[in-house]
Amino acid sequence: MQTFEYQARRLDGSRVQGLLVAESERALDHELEEQGLFLTRARAANIRQLPGNGRLKGFELVTLMNQLSTLLGAGVPILEALRGLGQRLPSANARALVDTVADRIQAGQSVSETFEQFPKAFDPVLRASVRAGEFSGSLPAVLSNQAAFLQWRGQIRATTTQALVYPAMLCVAITGLIVVMMTFVLPRIVSMLPGGEEALPGPTRFLMQISNALTSNWPLIVGALALAGTGAFLALRREAIAIRFQRALLHVPRLGELLSMIAVSRFARTASTLQDAGCDMMRVLEVSGDACGNAYYRSVFAQARERVSGGENLSDALEASGDVDPMLLQLVRVGEATGSLDQCLARLSDSYDEEVPRLVKWFLALLEPAILMVAGVVVAFIMLAAILPMLSLYQTM
Repeated sequence: MQTFEYQARRLDGSRVQGLLVAESERALDHELEEQGLFLTRARAANIRQLPGNGRLKGFELVTLMNQLSTLLGAGVPILEALRGLGQRLPSANARALVDTVADRIQAGQSVSETFEQFPKAFDPVLRASVRAGEFSGSLPAVLSNQAAFLQWRGQIRATTTQALVYPAMLCVAITGLIVVMMTFVLPRIVSMLPGGEEALPGPTRFLMQISNALTSNWPLIVGALALAGTGAFLALRREAIAIRFQRALLHVPRLGELLSMIAVSRFARTASTLQDAGCDMMRVLEVSGDACGNAYYRSVFAQARERVSGGENLSDALEASGDVDPMLLQLVRVGEATGSLDQCLARLSDSYDEEVPRLVKWFLALLEPAILMVAGVVVAFIMLAAILPMLSLYQTM
């Protein structure tokens, strides 16, 4: 498909010009002829190039969806609404993106077709919902629901990130302290003692061997760690390995429960949004499975999708596809029996949204003392190894 800038004439001789999307100039001529217009001139339109990568920040997308929903609900035409909103967005990249979207809609594309061309700005959940909203004639309500969904997703990400900041900083600080003590403090203490390393106690000799290995082979150690990290990253990008790894994590006490709740909540929230927007079940399972963020659950939902396409109902397909959250199975059965699947999934997501922060706080309440305890034992052992030679020297004096 290509966007053409055309000039044409009506039967009364008056001129018409505009933008239209067509496969070729011949297809453009045929389409205009069906509208009672005779093509006189056509050329490929010079669609503006976007600065950056055509992305929208989270708050920009939420603002755009909220305001666009309000304007469309008030009866403002889509092009007028987009032109007005584009002028008020704070960043040049966002304004250029919205103006380009308006240009392509003016050229004859639908809103969903235009959003499909900017996958970095509009995610699959939003694009699928907008397509369903156009078919059902409820685009303003769909956009409003999407704005609420994007706000919820941003809050989940912010809560998770904020919860992990302190433990991560603690680990980095303690690791740095241990490295400094092993490579700087301990060797200088030992160098002041007579008799050399052979006269040192066993714990001190053990740590000095580690210290010598760190100081003399640190380029190899750093390279090996970088290589191992890269290898692990590349391995986890393979679907089969990622599925096994994340399935193993789901069986870790409490941590697995937390990861399961987050994945199921994201699936349920996305599926509820798409179901409410009027998407068919195949599209709901495809997009919601990808949105769950867990490779194992993604494989489970993909298997369930295949079973549903074969004629099974969703609850039976989920139960047969793998180790699925019992609460999800129960509410899906209730939703199918009562015809309110979207509402049941929304209730499940709401319940887990309240439970996940409490479980995160409980997990961190144990994680932080555990980190401090392990670090305390390691630091105490290093200090003991540094003090033992002094005590031996004092006893011999």
